[in-house]
Amino acid sequence: MTDVLDRQMAYSDSVPPAPVSAKVTPEISMPARVILAVISATAGVMHFVMMPAHWGEWTVEGIGFAVAGWFGLLIALAVVIRPSRAVLTAGVLGNLVFIGLWVVSRISGFPMGPNNGHAETVGFVDLSAVALEAAFVIAALVLIARPGALRRGAEAFAIAGAVAVGVIALGTAALASPGARNHAARAHGASNAGAAGGEVHGHEGAAAMKAAASTDDKGLSLLSNGHHSEMVAEKPLTVEERALLSQQMAGSIEAARLFPTVAAIKAAGGWRAGPFSPGLGAHYIRTNGAAMNADGDVSIEDAMNPMAYIYDGTADDSRIAGFMYYSMSEKEPVGFAGSNDVWHFHTNTCLKRTPEGLDAPFGADGEVTTKLCESAGGFMMEQTQWMVHVWSVPGWESRDGLFSEVNPALSCSDGSYYQLPMKNWIDHPLNICKSAI
Repeated sequence: MTDVLDRQMAYSDSVPPAPVSAKVTPEISMPARVILAVISATAGVMHFVMMPAHWGEWTVEGIGFAVAGWFGLLIALAVVIRPSRAVLTAGVLGNLVFIGLWVVSRISGFPMGPNNGHAETVGFVDLSAVALEAAFVIAALVLIARPGALRRGAEAFAIAGAVAVGVIALGTAALASPGARNHAARAHGASNAGAAGGEVHGHEGAAAMKAAASTDDKGLSLLSNGHHSEMVAEKPLTVEERALLSQQMAGSIEAARLFPTVAAIKAAGGWRAGPFSPGLGAHYIRTNGAAMNADGDVSIEDAMNPMAYIYDGTADDSRIAGFMYYSMSEKEPVGFAGSNDVWHFHTNTCLKRTPEGLDAPFGADGEVTTKLCESAGGFMMEQTQWMVHVWSVPGWESRDGLFSEVNPALSCSDGSYYQLPMKNWIDHPLNICKSAI
């Protein structure tokens, strides 16, 4: 018996142990797969939705968005069907590449293409997509290190469900936001508008005013109403303020694209308020909730909805030149980014009710008497709410600054700024330039 046992022990010692498992990593749980798949798929869908806007501006960029979209969907599918260390690693590396490209585009801009060297603005849509890509990277790295995570049955599925709902809600909110409309054009257009307007907040305004004062200004200085007397030179902005102001100006330019002519604003229900005035143009009102701006803080949506659209004339083909923003805020509005937007209000303004809406037959800055107002069929408004002009439309930038009181580019037909006496304005409701008669 001893000999038999000794032979069996010797045999067992000579046989190599069987391998524990041929798998590289344990199987990833279904809740974990759901979380990764929803994150990747949502980011992919967001890239697909934004692809046409970028493709229309630069084909290479559009192709990049298509690649990012397909990558997100394919990784989501692979994670659900055959999750493995290789799939997770590929997802991590791919998303890191996309995040890196986004960072470059927002810091220095791509060194090629139609917007080479131009840093794009950061918006809610692209920031949401990058956040999802970063979330995938973090979650995938956790599962590579601990593939057995989220294996607690009902609790794990509840966590996965909550995360999935949150991710889908974020993606939906981003794609439904105002920033998703014409995303590419807006991202690049903000900077282009700033460049055309003296870096959005150039410092040449004060120097130009001094130069004009020493020469014949053809009546330009007579237009000043004193509201901007404190604005001698524009104040520099922080990096954060510049970025936000660029987004706000991009919103205003989108408004200009929507209503490029008087015919367009009239078709949308807008009406003229007052005559064409040199330095101020012709104001056409289009009211909505955003245009009233109750809180005094100009959001991107608010920037897309000014109270008045300013045109270079009153004919149907007259072009958009600027905007007047309004606010119902009780105190002076926060307004646009930085401290250069000088908001003001008017007192003793003559208003007249018309079938289209309220008209301002004498503008807002003249010494209007009650008798003169009543002779025009109007009534006196003791005080208006807050307002500010914005000259962000490419080609119509004011040399006196983005938020200047008047815009010298809006001169009379002879290049002067001389107005008719106010008593004659009733007979000239469309244009009060001396050269117009």
